[in-house]
Amino acid sequence: MRHLPSPSDAEATYAKAVRLEATIGRLDEAEELYRAFCAMAPEDPRGPNKLGVCKALRGQFDDAEVQFRRALALSPKFPPALTNLGNVLLEREDVEGAMALYEQALTEDPDYSAAHNNLAAALKKRGDLHSAVQHLRQAHRSTRKRDREKLRDDVQRGCFSRGTTVLVLASVGLLSLGVFWR
Repeated sequence: MRHLPSPSDAEATYAKAVRLEATIGRLDEAEELYRAFCAMAPEDPRGPNKLGVCKALRGQFDDAEVQFRRALALSPKFPPALTNLGNVLLEREDVEGAMALYEQALTEDPDYSAAHNNLAAALKKRGDLHSAVQHLRQAHRSTRKRDREKLRDDVQRGCFSRGTTVLVLASVGLLSLGVFWR
């Protein structure tokens, strides 16, 4: 009898892949786990989205686009995939197309900091520095809000994540460096 993965197995696989993706030199391992996650949870858009991120981080934008579109086929309003597909368009100098996708992501989640940050990058490319700064500020506010909520949840569960403060500081420092792949 074949063991079917449980939802908790899939979530554990996804969480481990996310940790590996953030570790220098472990992208291949992360991609392997994202593939396993896709097999365990074929209807979850996070799997193909993260496979696309792995491809994008390697500069394989055509392959990344395929994965982001696959994620959007599963969930057409999934902000990370909308944002990441926008990043592919921005890499191809389609600033207007990228901005449309970032704005669509923000329609779905007005506090999605990656979309605000990446919209700022697109606006900067277009020469609209005033609007770019406004979106960078909103990205910062959204990141702080998310981290406050995470800290509150951690306190209620009785566990602290020391990464929370580091994430806030890192996000503030990275806002002006380029797009975020989420």
